[in-house]
Amino acid sequence: MIRPQVKEFVQQWIRRRQGSPDELIQDLEREAGWPSRHVLEGVLDELRSLPDLPEAERKYLFYTLNPGAVAAALAGGCDPGSEYQSSLDDLFVRSRRFRRSKAFADAIEFVARFREYSSFNNMLVYLQNPLATHFATARHWRNAFGRSIKDEARGMIILAPRTPVLVVYDIADTDGPPLPESFRLFTQTSGAFNAVIFERTVKNCERDRIQVARKAMGETRGGMATSRAQDPAWKIRIVLRADCGEAAAYTVLCHELAHVYLGHLGADRDGVWPYRANLSEAVAEIEAEATAHVVCARAGLSTRSAEYLSGYVDESADLDAISLDLISRVAGRIEEMGRRLLPPRDKAKGSVV
Repeated sequence: MIRPQVKEFVQQWIRRRQGSPDELIQDLEREAGWPSRHVLEGVLDELRSLPDLPEAERKYLFYTLNPGAVAAALAGGCDPGSEYQSSLDDLFVRSRRFRRSKAFADAIEFVARFREYSSFNNMLVYLQNPLATHFATARHWRNAFGRSIKDEARGMIILAPRTPVLVVYDIADTDGPPLPESFRLFTQTSGAFNAVIFERTVKNCERDRIQVARKAMGETRGGMATSRAQDPAWKIRIVLRADCGEAAAYTVLCHELAHVYLGHLGADRDGVWPYRANLSEAVAEIEAEATAHVVCARAGLSTRSAEYLSGYVDESADLDAISLDLISRVAGRIEEMGRRLLPPRDKAKGSVV
């Protein structure tokens, strides 16, 4: 009985949004309940086989909501009886309000601030407590700073490797000695840009067959990305303005890479990035610049993202298609590209965000 309801919801969701598999599952479960996840894969298989499916929806189903990505998202969910399920559901319900101008900008600034945590976990913390200033696990507060958790404290959920979730607490929910000055400064972005980050990122682009080149451009342009690469050895060509310094070039590269990995230029045939090419220009630019701002701020770079986004973000605009999940995941991917040289991809697996 639930299958027709799930099919109708998924069809409407695909036409209205182009979010991640995780966001689809969260929205579906709020609409149709936990049992809906058991028929989702079958419904998606049925939709992929429809002969009259619009081309944009077909590509989105095959490249973004592909069977592997959906199965991984379903496997990562909590059990119905989990004490964390209602909290995680609530996070995604409340995330909708951050797709509007002031709240969205505040959320992106928060995600960029805490460089000791992943972008995705910072977003989770912000959704639970926008006023958080410093957060850590109870064990870390105790061992590193001699602080204890207050009885009435409310923990915040983040994700961690090899465990479903971790619970962290803001400093306001702890008692103990004051924090050292060095700890209070770790959230501030400052210092000269490390050019090695730019060099590693460019080198890691080769791993995904993304060509990065320099070219003379007018002063009003910093760069561009296109899927029309002149050399068939490359999937994507990114061009950066030739006279930009490395710090400025890095900010532009992050923006253009965000467009690629968010799927704005279309899907990758090897499954390295999704298909989300049917988004409006406003949504695509907001997602790309928000992603670049997070990465650059965490690398110690100040950007003019607020001014750039002001031309796209409008309270009256329909911005529900913005994917906070993908913004935080892609920001983490680009940041990792600047941190170390990554190994060659396993072509058999792919790695859609």
